[in-house]
Amino acid sequence: MIEITRFALFGDRTLGRLKIDDLELWTIERPWLNNVPFKSCIPTGQYKVKRTNSPRFGPDTWQVQDVPDRTHILFHVANTAADVVGCIGCGISLYPDLNGVGNSRKAMAKFDSYLAGLDETDLVITTGAIM
Repeated sequence: MIEITRFALFGDRTLGRLKIDDLELWTIERPWLNNVPFKSCIPTGQYKVKRTNSPRFGPDTWQVQDVPDRTHILFHVANTAADVVGCIGCGISLYPDLNGVGNSRKAMAKFDSYLAGLDETDLVITTGAIM
Protein backbone atom coordinates (compact mmCIF):
# COMPACT_ATOMS: atom_id res chain seq x y z
CA MET A 1 0.00 0.00 0.00
CA ILE A 2 1.10 3.54 -0.79
CA GLU A 3 0.36 6.16 1.87
CA ILE A 4 0.66 9.89 1.20
CA THR A 5 0.27 12.39 4.01
CA ARG A 6 -0.03 15.92 2.66
CA PHE A 7 1.55 18.26 5.18
CA ALA A 8 2.10 21.55 3.35
CA LEU A 9 -0.66 23.09 1.24
CA PHE A 10 0.38 26.31 -0.46
CA GLY A 11 -1.44 28.42 -3.04
CA ASP A 12 0.75 27.04 -5.83
CA ARG A 13 1.76 23.55 -4.63
CA THR A 14 1.12 20.70 -2.22
CA LEU A 15 3.85 18.69 -0.50
CA GLY A 16 3.48 15.28 1.06
CA ARG A 17 5.33 12.36 2.56
CA LEU A 18 4.93 9.05 0.74
CA LYS A 19 5.45 5.72 2.49
CA ILE A 20 5.57 2.19 1.11
CA ASP A 21 6.60 -0.18 3.90
CA ASP A 22 9.96 1.24 5.08
CA LEU A 23 10.48 3.46 2.00
CA GLU A 24 9.91 7.17 2.59
CA LEU A 25 9.80 9.68 -0.25
CA TRP A 26 8.44 13.21 -0.70
CA THR A 27 5.69 14.24 -3.11
CA ILE A 28 4.91 17.36 -5.08
CA GLU A 29 1.46 18.07 -6.48
CA ARG A 30 -0.58 21.00 -7.68
CA PRO A 31 -2.46 22.95 -4.98
CA TRP A 32 -5.94 21.98 -3.90
CA LEU A 33 -8.30 23.82 -6.28
CA ASN A 34 -11.51 21.82 -5.83
CA ASN A 35 -10.34 18.93 -8.06
CA VAL A 36 -10.26 21.06 -11.24
CA PRO A 37 -8.60 18.92 -13.95
CA PHE A 38 -5.05 19.97 -14.89
CA LYS A 39 -4.92 22.54 -12.07
CA SER A 40 -5.64 20.74 -8.78
CA CYS A 41 -4.31 17.83 -6.80
CA ILE A 42 -6.81 15.01 -6.37
CA PRO A 43 -9.08 14.72 -3.32
CA THR A 44 -7.90 12.94 -0.21
CA GLY A 45 -9.23 9.40 -0.02
CA GLN A 46 -8.55 5.81 -0.96
CA TYR A 47 -7.82 4.71 -4.52
CA LYS A 48 -6.46 1.81 -6.54
CA VAL A 49 -3.22 2.35 -8.42
CA LYS A 50 -2.46 0.23 -11.50
CA ARG A 51 0.36 -0.08 -13.98
CA THR A 52 -0.36 1.45 -17.37
CA ASN A 53 1.49 2.19 -20.57
CA SER A 54 1.71 5.97 -20.75
CA PRO A 55 2.44 7.51 -24.17
CA ARG A 56 4.55 10.17 -22.44
CA PHE A 57 6.14 8.31 -19.51
CA GLY A 58 6.36 4.80 -20.95
CA PRO A 59 5.38 1.31 -19.86
CA ASP A 60 4.96 0.45 -16.19
CA THR A 61 3.77 3.93 -15.24
CA TRP A 62 1.57 3.92 -12.15
CA GLN A 63 -1.89 5.47 -12.62
CA VAL A 64 -4.39 6.37 -9.91
CA GLN A 65 -7.79 4.85 -10.70
CA ASP A 66 -11.35 6.11 -10.29
CA VAL A 67 -10.65 9.69 -9.23
CA PRO A 68 -14.00 11.53 -9.47
CA ASP A 69 -14.16 13.70 -12.61
CA ARG A 70 -10.47 13.04 -13.41
CA THR A 71 -8.38 10.76 -15.62
CA HIS A 72 -4.70 10.04 -16.28
CA ILE A 73 -3.43 10.81 -12.77
CA LEU A 74 0.10 9.40 -12.84
CA PHE A 75 3.10 9.02 -10.55
CA HIS A 76 6.11 10.35 -12.49
CA VAL A 77 9.38 12.25 -12.34
CA ALA A 78 8.77 15.85 -11.23
CA ASN A 79 10.66 18.29 -9.04
CA THR A 80 8.21 21.21 -8.88
CA ALA A 81 4.48 21.76 -9.20
CA ALA A 82 5.12 23.18 -12.69
CA ASP A 83 6.26 19.65 -13.69
CA VAL A 84 2.88 18.06 -12.91
CA VAL A 85 -0.55 18.65 -14.40
CA GLY A 86 -2.71 17.01 -11.76
CA CYS A 87 -0.26 14.13 -11.28
CA ILE A 88 2.04 13.21 -8.38
CA GLY A 89 5.80 13.71 -8.52
CA CYS A 90 8.18 11.97 -6.11
CA GLY A 91 11.53 13.05 -4.69
CA ILE A 92 14.25 11.82 -2.35
CA SER A 93 14.48 15.16 -0.54
CA LEU A 94 12.61 18.41 -0.01
CA TYR A 95 13.98 21.68 -1.36
CA PRO A 96 15.09 23.84 1.60
CA ASP A 97 12.51 26.51 0.67
CA LEU A 98 9.78 23.83 0.25
CA ASN A 99 9.33 24.82 -3.41
CA GLY A 100 9.77 21.24 -4.61
CA VAL A 101 11.41 17.84 -4.22
CA GLY A 102 14.91 16.73 -5.19
CA ASN A 103 16.34 13.74 -7.04
CA SER A 104 13.05 12.76 -8.61
CA ARG A 105 14.51 10.22 -11.05
CA LYS A 106 16.20 8.37 -8.20
CA ALA A 107 12.98 8.52 -6.17
CA MET A 108 10.91 7.05 -9.00
CA ALA A 109 13.45 4.23 -9.42
CA LYS A 110 13.05 3.40 -5.72
CA PHE A 111 9.25 3.71 -6.01
CA ASP A 112 9.23 1.25 -8.92
CA SER A 113 11.59 -1.11 -7.09
CA TYR A 114 9.32 -1.27 -4.04
CA LEU A 115 6.32 -2.06 -6.24
CA ALA A 116 8.14 -4.63 -8.39
CA GLY A 117 6.04 -7.71 -9.05
CA LEU A 118 2.75 -5.91 -8.47
CA ASP A 119 0.26 -4.82 -11.11
CA GLU A 120 -1.90 -2.86 -8.68
CA THR A 121 -1.92 -1.66 -5.10
CA ASP A 122 -3.90 0.62 -2.81
CA LEU A 123 -3.27 4.33 -2.28
CA VAL A 124 -4.44 6.30 0.74
CA ILE A 125 -4.08 10.09 0.71
CA THR A 126 -4.61 12.07 3.92
CA THR A 127 -3.77 15.54 5.16
CA GLY A 128 -2.06 16.08 8.50
CA ALA A 129 1.13 16.61 10.42
CA ILE A 130 4.10 14.33 9.84
CA MET A 131 6.45 13.16 12.53
